[in-house]
Parts: sequence; C-alpha cells; structure tokens
Amino acid sequence: MSIDLLTIQDVAEALKLAERTVYTMAAEGELPAFKLRGQWRVRRADLEKWITDRAGNVGVAPSIEATIPATEENDSIKDEADEEPQEMEHLTRKLTQEELHSALIKALDGHVVKVPNGLNEKPLELDLQSPLPQRVRVYMYNATRPPGGRPLGEHKVQLIVPGQGKGNRGNFDNREGRIVLLIGYAVEDDVFVLWDAGLYVDFAWSRNVQVKVETIIRASAGKLATQDRRLRPRNAPAVTETLVAASSDRLVDAIQERVRLTRERMTR
Repeated sequence: MSIDLLTIQDVAEALKLAERTVYTMAAEGELPAFKLRGQWRVRRADLEKWITDRAGNVGVAPSIEATIPATEENDSIKDEADEEPQEMEHLTRKLTQEELHSALIKALDGHVVKVPNGLNEKPLELDLQSPLPQRVRVYMYNATRPPGGRPLGEHKVQLIVPGQGKGNRGNFDNREGRIVLLIGYAVEDDVFVLWDAGLYVDFAWSRNVQVKVETIIRASAGKLATQDRRLRPRNAPAVTETLVAASSDRLVDAIQERVRLTRERMTR
C-alpha cells in the first residue's frame, strides 16, 4: 500500500501560505493533519479533498495571517485542579527543569550576574543586571498544548510548587525581597510567556493557566505580545490579568514589561 504523506513545509508550499500559518491550522484542527512521532503529516488525498471542498464554498474566508489583537478571556479560578492523565501524550515537546532553566539563562544573554542555586532546582533564583530587577525567583514550566481537556487553540502550564502534594494548595515563595516570575516556555516556538504571579495565590495542585496560541504566534514573529485574561479568584473581586509573551531575543523586554504591568496593577 502506497501512502503519499506531506510535511508542513509541503502543505505551506502547496497552499502558498507561511509555514507558521499552516502549523496553526493543523494544531487547531482546520487541516486534515495528524501527528507522527511528534511531527505533523497530511495525506495528499486528504489535502486534495480539503482543497476541493474549500474551493466549492461561496465567499472568501478572512486571512488568518492578519495580526490578531490581544483579547479578553474569562477564566474562573477553580478549587479543583484540572488534572491531565499521565498517559496522554502532549501535542508539543516538553523539556526537563534543567533544560527550561538553561533556555531562560541563554535568552537573558549576559544579564545574569549570579545563579545562587542549581539549574535543576525549582524555583530558580537569579541575580540580574539593570535594567532588569536585581533579584528574582523564577517558577518555570513547559507551556504545552495537551490533546484533551482544553481547546487546541490554547497552550497551558500546570502549577505545582515544591512540597505541594496532590490535594494540597500551593503558593509562590516571595521571601527575601525577590520578585517572583511565573514563566511558561513553548519550546517549539521559542516563546516565553510571563503571567502575573501575584494573582495566583493559594492555588490547587496542578492548576491550569492558559495562553492563546494566537498570542504565541505573534510573539514568535518578533512582537512583544500581550493578552488580557479575566480572572475570578475565590472570595475576591474579578480582576483582569495582562500576560506578556516574547521570543527569546525579546525576553529582557518582556520581563521589564511584566514588572511594569504588575506594579501598575498593584498601584490600582
């Protein structure tokens, strides 16, 4: 049996679209694509049928390559953790804790003065040069797109802090005057996502925190991308969180913007 399989690059060339656009279309289920050992593939016959069906539609669909503005998202903070079965394979790559921290330090490119603890320890403590905050404590997670439980248009991190067991609630450590940074890393896009760590207090084990794939795409294109999310903490008024996302070459800018937005929220 002969099966003609196409890569994302093949499909992008056939459709005259950017590879990033085709990747997003596959991830969101718009294309008849499937994963083979972590790589997207499309059967030529399925693509030809898909093109024929699309060509038969009346009207012209809006371009998905247009710049997408940051949107507001309702996201209630629940008591229950949104757990993910361990046997389910993520649609995106995951790094070890040491690899995550190494990617962070590499992206900071000379702004790191000192690393008081080991790269495989969590949280990671960093002493940084100006204009970055001098002392930070980083809680870093893989930002992945899991196959179940969440829309394909989102990446997420799962909050678990050291010493927090299943069924227990957790908090970030902000002692010793260190600024806490909550960072997710989408390795396949080389994008760092910085949430407002001060809004995540007394959270459930494996609590999900999301970012839209559109935000990651804008960041991967070199933009300092932002996205508003509406949070409803327990026993507290609703609040709007503005997250920041950037590629590795703009991580310094992203951290500065994250600190500025957090301070602005606190003064309000």
